[in-house]
Amino acid sequence: MNTSRKLARLFLFPLALLLAFQAAAGPPRIVVVISLDQVRYDLIDRFAPWFTTRGFKRLIEGSARFTNARYRHAVAFTGPGHAAIGTGLTAAESGIVGNSWFERDAAVDVDQWAWYFDDITSYRSPAANTAIFVPEGDWWWKAGGSPRYCAYDARVKVTAGKTSGMSPVNLSADGIGDRFKERYPQARVIGLAIKDRAAILMAGRRADAAYWFDYHVPAWVSSTYYRYNPDVLAFNSAVPGYFPASAQWSPSPFIPAADLQRATFDPPAAWPLKNNTYGGTFPHPIKVPKALTYSPFTHELVLDFAQHVIATEHLGSHPGTPDLLFVGVSSTDYIGHYYGPDSMEVADSMVRLDRDLGGFLDALERRFGDDVLVVLTADHGVTNNPEIVKLRDPKADVGRLDLRTPDPRARFISDLPPTRIDVERALARKLGVPFSTSAPLTDALVYFFEEPALWLNWHRIETLGVDPERAKRALRDVMLSMKDRGIDEVWTSTQLQSPNPHATRAEQLMRASFRSDRSGDVLMALRPGWIWMWGTNSTTHGQPVENDLHVPLIFKGPGITPGTYDVDASPNDLAATLGALLGFEAGGRQSHVLPCVQHR
Repeated sequence: MNTSRKLARLFLFPLALLLAFQAAAGPPRIVVVISLDQVRYDLIDRFAPWFTTRGFKRLIEGSARFTNARYRHAVAFTGPGHAAIGTGLTAAESGIVGNSWFERDAAVDVDQWAWYFDDITSYRSPAANTAIFVPEGDWWWKAGGSPRYCAYDARVKVTAGKTSGMSPVNLSADGIGDRFKERYPQARVIGLAIKDRAAILMAGRRADAAYWFDYHVPAWVSSTYYRYNPDVLAFNSAVPGYFPASAQWSPSPFIPAADLQRATFDPPAAWPLKNNTYGGTFPHPIKVPKALTYSPFTHELVLDFAQHVIATEHLGSHPGTPDLLFVGVSSTDYIGHYYGPDSMEVADSMVRLDRDLGGFLDALERRFGDDVLVVLTADHGVTNNPEIVKLRDPKADVGRLDLRTPDPRARFISDLPPTRIDVERALARKLGVPFSTSAPLTDALVYFFEEPALWLNWHRIETLGVDPERAKRALRDVMLSMKDRGIDEVWTSTQLQSPNPHATRAEQLMRASFRSDRSGDVLMALRPGWIWMWGTNSTTHGQPVENDLHVPLIFKGPGITPGTYDVDASPNDLAATLGALLGFEAGGRQSHVLPCVQHR
């Protein structure tokens, strides 16, 4: 015991000394953390030749840039990523195991089901096309439970519009903002983004305010969870000015046409393979507010709103007390999903973002001089559109696997996606129980799918007298038999709760994403290049693979030693690193203080 205490003192003393040393040096006036949604690590380098000196290049020059920054959880989604940025915790630690999950023991929440079916692209069979959503549905109502959106909070109200109230109620631990408020009681902590979950999960549980953009209004909104400033929302009068006068998105002149062809893979044959909601190529119509969020014009909207928040809240104006602002640039994700990372649209979005970022950095410099610490990262990367990859290389091992939850109008097992029917048939055979495609959907053995997990129908399993562990193992084996459909590794929830010293990297990442009360019964990882089917022709992310996990991570400002760092790093390290700079401890068991912290 004495030896352990001595070792603890040896470890804690240098850390305490570092924290005291950094605090004594004086904090910057403001810390600004910028998250670029779905901006994979390689995108910044790929489009660097067409960047200005005032945007990305200016941010990189004289900064600490980490070239090997990867997330330490498997579920590379917006919710877990922004929670990791704001807390330093893995998905298992923060409790944000996905953008949404299924709560089997919860009461049926019609609003949550309605949101799920509106936001998530469910599978609709031809036979279910004529039915309508009703408040007391069939399969989703009878089996009980409800999906849970990661920022949903029924107790609070939104400031405008008709959406549900949002808050960080589902976060299971404190984050940077919470530690900030403890260390500097007068500090202001604010998050803002187009996406509610990005603003809320970065800002944390004790934030003064979080603001997000509701295109239904269209306006910036908040919720009654926060002590938000109504004067901030006066910015909404300027929102109409961000719609282009042409009512469309055409390519900018920032990348010459010949260079654009070389920097992308977007031949005419690829255009039908992209999401065509707003057309498969330029120009894209912007006639409704939702279309605006699928364009790069919201980059300027977000960054201008950030400037408005700084000015209205007088952030960075109290000597000795830093403020913390989280800014989420979300439309990069929408654009990436619809058009893919090799598209002309993503290229144009990135060079426009460079100019908008330059304007924002100019504004920070005018207001704060060099007394501002800026951190730039991303919440996840993205996997290329499989069909477009095949267009380039017909032999590529890529594809989509469709296990989607069925549409609310579904009534029978025949209304499931074809692969789900195959799973039901194979699982019934393994368990020795009846199977029929004409059986009601409430008899299905698998009840719910949300990436990367399947939830078994425990009511049906119990009625059949099947041992639950046997059912989980059988489902695992069925999924493992689908290697030809993109499956790589599969685990039961029981496996992920038991020690495994021989776990693969994918399993380690999935363990860092698993929480028994929120994760499914069987969890799966796909091979690189494969994605889950979720929307027509769109691409996605969420897997423990390089393209989804590798993101930029840049620190610039007081207390930062510039340089290119090739060490193992992660956005999970952001909390511990900022804590070391500002005199507090933050982060989780997998968070580390990065070597860019100056020992002054």
